Amino acid sequence: MLNRIIAGLILLLGGMSSVAASADYGGNWIGDDGATYYVRHIGDEIYWFNEGGAEEPRRTSIFSGRVRGQMILGSWIDVPKGAASGRGELHLTIRQDGNVLEVTRVTGGFTATRITRAGFVPPPPLVLPEEKCVDFEHDQLAVRQLEGSYQIVQDDLWLFDFGARESNAHAALKIIQQYGMNQSCSIGEPPALRFLLVSGRAPLGQSFDEDCVRFLPSTLVLVQRDGRWLLVDKDLTLYDFGSREVEAQAALAAILKYQFTHVCYVGRPSATFEYFRR
Repeated sequence: MLNRIIAGLILLLGGMSSVAASADYGGNWIGDDGATYYVRHIGDEIYWFNEGGAEEPRRTSIFSGRVRGQMILGSWIDVPKGAASGRGELHLTIRQDGNVLEVTRVTGGFTATRITRAGFVPPPPLVLPEEKCVDFEHDQLAVRQLEGSYQIVQDDLWLFDFGARESNAHAALKIIQQYGMNQSCSIGEPPALRFLLVSGRAPLGQSFDEDCVRFLPSTLVLVQRDGRWLLVDKDLTLYDFGSREVEAQAALAAILKYQFTHVCYVGRPSATFEYFRR
């Protein structure tokens, strides 16, 4: 590992004055630890040399990694110019159209949590729509048929519609009652995302015969492709929000807020019911 990083440093110092035009992440970056990062980008390879700011010049380190989708995965090590002597792994998530790198995994005492391209001014924050929740009593729910459509209702409160798929309605009701779900929440109008909670918390555990996809909240990112906003975890696309960027940002914020780790379905491939759980 050390030989690879040293080789990367040689490439970095050799080309620091003339970063190739095609190097999207090349150039000077500033960390929230006060350090300056001199980045070289060659193909999918990322190298940098960084040293602390004027107030804290103790840490001087180098990094070698590769771009993997919306992540940069690699290793770092301190060099003798500074006083520190750490080393470890470092994973970063690429955000803000490639102008911000957020640390999502680190070992060995690396101090920065956010590294920003020098000169980048972030846009004003989006005003995200609030989540809207409807409370219900899970032990008072029932499946009823109305004009040929099977629905989950509580008295006169309609919650979920399954069309003609009666078995899906009963399967969803069983899941709701097993978890004790008592809140149905949505984001956007019409809803861009729907999820259920148990008294303000994520459903926890595992029900029988579930059809679920696991993901990691720490590696979830929003990417824009062909004008569409997608919620992805590495190579897995979880949601397509179309052009609704604000709702997509709010959906990601809700998933991170409740620390969901699974999205589950009833009736795939044409699912009639979706829910999140931990």
